[in-house]
Amino acid sequence: MPTLHVPNLVCLQQFCSRCEDEEDIERNCVRCGKRKHSFLEDLVRSTQSYLCEPRPWVIKAVTTAHNVKSFDLLFILNRPVRLKWQPEVIMNGLKIMCK
Repeated sequence: MPTLHVPNLVCLQQFCSRCEDEEDIERNCVRCGKRKHSFLEDLVRSTQSYLCEPRPWVIKAVTTAHNVKSFDLLFILNRPVRLKWQPEVIMNGLKIMCK
């Protein structure tokens, strides 16, 4: 019987055009606020809820996952698909990349 992949930690970093060159991720931005976030409970929902919060200065948001493999990405893609979102998926050989 296959087992379900359950993530135990999601970390993300954000930046805008004002703070993209700031090397210290611990330094908050005047526009986008806290730049480093960690989620430990209800990871997928918490992460995606955070990513979907309104940001008046944002026209387009792009997310990337560092060193993600196909299986690791399934838990990220599962929720948007159930919500009938249409993420742009980019294939790189056998690797899945989302946009």
